[in-house]
Amino acid sequence: MSFQKENEDKPKLAKNETIKEASNLLRGTIAEGLLDQSTGALASDDTQLTKFHGIYQQDDRDIRRDRRKAKLEPAYSFMTRVRLPGGVCTPQQWLDMDAFCNDYANGTLKLTTRQAFQLHGIIKKNLKLTIRKINDSLMDTVAACGDVNRNVLCNPNPYQSILHAEA
Repeated sequence: MSFQKENEDKPKLAKNETIKEASNLLRGTIAEGLLDQSTGALASDDTQLTKFHGIYQQDDRDIRRDRRKAKLEPAYSFMTRVRLPGGVCTPQQWLDMDAFCNDYANGTLKLTTRQAFQLHGIIKKNLKLTIRKINDSLMDTVAACGDVNRNVLCNPNPYQSILHAEA
């Protein structure tokens, strides 16, 4: 089989899969983008990669129109989702997350239905330090977003469930 024929048989990848394939193991140009303080955003391709690092780029839609009228870029910030395998954290990790939301984010600590923490409103210059602090607290953001398996919720003792008692 010729090389050309072999490539013709491969299905065309979706755009985000092409970005991942060319990303140097999900690195892309994220490190360079974090150094660029001329914008609050990352490059478009990098925003497809950051989700695998537990990060989504967002903008404040409440002021989007006003910023557009003023010919300013959107008010970009980042949401970081912190994985908690099994939904378990220590008291110190809870206190650390509470401090991080005040020190590096918008003061809000959210808990998700998949047993993770979310920090919103992290500006780009604080993003790397925030991730470092999360890692120093023995938590991480890897595989907390994107097309990956995340926590599945269930009662640890189904025999105590009202629904099971009715069955």
